Amino acid sequence: MKTNLIKLRLKFSTLILFAVLVVGCGTAKMSSAWTKDNYVDRTYLKLAVVGVGKDLTARTTFEKDAVALLKEQGINAVEGIEIFPPGGTEEIRTVEDYIKIIKENSLDGVITMALINSKETDRYKPGETLYVPSYYRVGEYIVRGYQSFNTPGYYTTEKSYLIEAILYNVKGDLHKGKETMVWTGQSSLLEPSSLKNASESFTKRMVNQLITDGIVAPK
Repeated sequence: MKTNLIKLRLKFSTLILFAVLVVGCGTAKMSSAWTKDNYVDRTYLKLAVVGVGKDLTARTTFEKDAVALLKEQGINAVEGIEIFPPGGTEEIRTVEDYIKIIKENSLDGVITMALINSKETDRYKPGETLYVPSYYRVGEYIVRGYQSFNTPGYYTTEKSYLIEAILYNVKGDLHKGKETMVWTGQSSLLEPSSLKNASESFTKRMVNQLITDGIVAPK
């Protein structure tokens, strides 16, 4: 009976932990966000996700991850690199050129992602006190004691990256000078372990924010 009770408690604890992890993962959002007043037309038939920057590997990684997450939510999204070549071309120079491409590809929304700031911060890591067991004799007995050792503190440099996403509503009559930005969000990444880790972390926050706040809705 006691064994069954222990197993039941372990199963319950596991379920609680799983629920916490799922909720925690699902609610990750941007550090800050802004939505245009009176923004109501939130359904998009075709969204292009565009990474802005000279690093082609970073651009393709962020675009692929964002598009995959949006598609999981029922959003028709495409990678911007398929529509807007890296670095631009001789044929794409003006605002009118971009408007033409948007119309030719039947886009009604564009999301851009760009690194807008990076900085390094020095942080002091205090030392630790370690206790190492030692044994010595007291008469006919062996007694265990502890010796303490202090490790020195040190400074470490942490690098953080601030990334911004912007959603443009390009539906209807699109022309030069028309205000199309309807949402923007920023999130800071501290010492990501890899490009893939940074991309997964940011795009997950971005898509969660867009979906849970109803900024983008599937058709």
